[in-house]
Amino acid sequence: MGAGAIGGTIGGYLTRAGHDVTLVDAWPAHIDKIKADGLTVTTMEGDFTIKPSALHIGELSATTNQYDVVFVSVKSYDTAWVTTLIEPHLAPGGVVVSAQNSINEDIIASIVGWDRVMGCVVTIGATTVGPGHVERTSAERGRRSFALGDPSNSDSPRLQGLKTILEDCGEVGVTTNLLGERWAKIATNCMSNSICGVTGQSSVGMRLHPVTRDLATRIAAEVVQVATAHGVVIDKIGSIPARKYVEGLTDTTVKEEVERIMIEEAPKIGTGRPSLAQDLAKGRRTEIDYLNGYVIRKGKEAGVRTPFNQMIVDLAKQVEAGVMQPMIDNIWMIMDYPPE
Repeated sequence: MGAGAIGGTIGGYLTRAGHDVTLVDAWPAHIDKIKADGLTVTTMEGDFTIKPSALHIGELSATTNQYDVVFVSVKSYDTAWVTTLIEPHLAPGGVVVSAQNSINEDIIASIVGWDRVMGCVVTIGATTVGPGHVERTSAERGRRSFALGDPSNSDSPRLQGLKTILEDCGEVGVTTNLLGERWAKIATNCMSNSICGVTGQSSVGMRLHPVTRDLATRIAAEVVQVATAHGVVIDKIGSIPARKYVEGLTDTTVKEEVERIMIEEAPKIGTGRPSLAQDLAKGRRTEIDYLNGYVIRKGKEAGVRTPFNQMIVDLAKQVEAGVMQPMIDNIWMIMDYPPE
């Protein structure tokens, strides 16, 4: 469900590996192209074209198809209605896997039940090139591509079976701390997606520029503080222990260490721009309310201030509304006037 950058990439790899895959998407030209000529997946290792089954989203309800595994790869704001649409097509014993940004397992569970939900933390980079064409912008080897977890934090044969399937797309880890993994990914998204969106930078560029890198560490520190206040044991953010972002607020040596690692890891990220930046460039609605906005809401629940996340949300909404254009100078609206 959702055959864009991430969904199309996952579906393409699984089809190439011989799995019976159906791609469902709301973009008519995309599905028409896949039906006619197949789906082309561009990777850093080369291109391949496969021809999975493909359905316009309106065609799905006209079928009696039943699916064992449904990867939901739509924007967070579309989670509820998409899950409602797919629920009648979930096979007995089937599972819905959230392969999305933010934390949407509770939304999915409210529709299909917790026993039919899995979480998939996606760490590959991808973009949609055009109808029938997606690109994986990160390498297949050398970095973990996915982390699978059950919301109950238990391991199970079903989880291991899903891991075996997904390994046809890249390296897969199994976590018994799904929320910790989710919050670590939200920290990455809150740094990279929002900053790149308002500045027009790439993910690599954001880490190499001293001012945006500094802002990123402040945003991440707030994310960690909010997660901790909610009792979440947040996993490493990349290869950096989460607590170091908070420690770096008052310890210059720790902050320098964090930034050094961010610079060293930059070349490993790939060549792409994060999804929110892609959305802003195309004039689309963003997921900012489900990323930095989610942190702000959770911070208010726990009594934790999140001023830098609030300022980047305000700035992103101005860019989203067309009041401002993505450019590096936008960042001075935050860094020249830091919150008290």
